[in-house]
Amino acid sequence: MAKILMVLILGLGVCISSLGIAAETIRIGVLLPFSGPMALLGQEVFDGASIVTDMINEKGGIWGKKIEWVKADGVDPKKAITEAERLIFVEKVKIIFGSYSSSISYAASDVAERNKIIYWEEGAVADAITERGYKYLFRLCLRAGDMGIMTVNFARDVVAPKLGLNPEKMKIAIMGEDSIYGTTISESANKEAKRLGMNVVAKESFSLKAIDLSPIVMIFKARNPDVIITTNYIEDGILFWRQAKDLDLNVKAFLGNGGCHSLPVWTKTFGQEANYVFTTEPGTGINPKVFSDKTKAFMNEFQKRFTKKFNREPATHAMMGGDGALILFEKVLPRAGSLDPEAVRKAALELNMPEGETMFGNGVKFAPPGHPNAGQNLRARPVICQWQEEKMKVVYPVNFAIREPLLPMPTWEERAKGITRFVK
Repeated sequence: MAKILMVLILGLGVCISSLGIAAETIRIGVLLPFSGPMALLGQEVFDGASIVTDMINEKGGIWGKKIEWVKADGVDPKKAITEAERLIFVEKVKIIFGSYSSSISYAASDVAERNKIIYWEEGAVADAITERGYKYLFRLCLRAGDMGIMTVNFARDVVAPKLGLNPEKMKIAIMGEDSIYGTTISESANKEAKRLGMNVVAKESFSLKAIDLSPIVMIFKARNPDVIITTNYIEDGILFWRQAKDLDLNVKAFLGNGGCHSLPVWTKTFGQEANYVFTTEPGTGINPKVFSDKTKAFMNEFQKRFTKKFNREPATHAMMGGDGALILFEKVLPRAGSLDPEAVRKAALELNMPEGETMFGNGVKFAPPGHPNAGQNLRARPVICQWQEEKMKVVYPVNFAIREPLLPMPTWEERAKGITRFVK
């Protein structure tokens, strides 16, 4: 009996010791697609966040405690719900960091809201995410609708004049994957084009799991658009570009919206054939004059560490992960003083960061409860980049640009012959 009692006491001691160790760390849930068709992007976000975590932990962490990530694989909306529940009820986290994909974020943030857990969104852009009046959801990045609007305005204000076309007669084709992400951007672009009296000649949607996009390629060939506006994830974006080349689909301007066209995999896959494609982005690689000296110094350190650890430069989504982690760990939690969701909410709503204080050049001010986009960072805004010399260069708006846009896009035949005819 004495031996049994001793075993129980020792076991209890181990449990108490484990709890003590856990109490010495700050546990943050991270819900991203770590497997499946969006895994590359999910991992890119986490890689960026992990670099910032290392930097904070090396300086003593927060409140003298190290930050610890509790990972959850949100491969799709259904899995995101069960993983959010696991993080909340089993892992007992008070903050969930996620989640890049809009469909995943929409599902998981609902679980967090019902349980009064903070959902800290770094990269999911669908408008509907912040249109539900939630109190515990905070989104740092821009809205998808704003991306679609900017893309169309860029086509009208920059592309059309450079090509010598009447904006109202310039032919536009719109396409996008059919999740909440692609649908939101496509609908926003279509609505804005119609509002401006522009000529939309085709609008198509498809599954990100599609294995053949040649029917859309052929529809576009038949309609002969001057501009294609598209929203893709990785595999579908690569598939479309390959089939566009195979079927000799040529346009004067190809305007992507994040996803595939913002990643190193774009040029790694296509090399020089990736050049001249535009992509609407949160704002990496913008004119350095926008940033504060403190932000410049941090970005230099972040990029140096990222490149050393992963042997590649951080892409847009890595920067989003890093930026989201930095603001949460450096600006919000120290002010909150604890992981209590109510204290974190209050601290987040008090943030008032001016332009130039984040890695995307924008500031941070969250819309309060009762606002049509409660929890949205009202100071987030997109820029437009173009792949030039196999690197993304910001070309619009002018005050953030570092290069001039190159138009028109060479045809596939001209690319093969090395012919370009850009309008300055």
